[in-house]
Amino acid sequence: MDWEKANQNIADYLEKLIITYERKKKPMFGAPVYFVNDNMWTGVKGGKVFLRLSEDDRCVIQSKCDEIKPFEPRPDFIMKEYVEIPESKLTDEKFISNWLEISYSFVKSLPPKVKKEKKAKLKKS
Repeated sequence: MDWEKANQNIADYLEKLIITYERKKKPMFGAPVYFVNDNMWTGVKGGKVFLRLSEDDRCVIQSKCDEIKPFEPRPDFIMKEYVEIPESKLTDEKFISNWLEISYSFVKSLPPKVKKEKKAKLKKS
């Protein structure tokens, strides 16, 4: 299954909202995704923004809006530490800015991601 391409207007809007944050932008499957200390923070999938949040914060945000669901990049795979913010909630700049800040603080508190060493490939005889 292909990754749902990012809505460019939403991608531009997210980039504007996070311009002051220290982060790295990496394209993943044609969509902008942002990392803090090499930990995935936020990004765009289709017409939605996804955020990484603590378990408590995920409960809080989902109790405030039943449209906010766990991030499901594909039908058979849920990323439990992430939620999807639908386009309808992105128009509330105060709401999304607040949750971006909460998410950023959480991700920044995580230890830097340690990259795994690549295994040497065995040569076939």
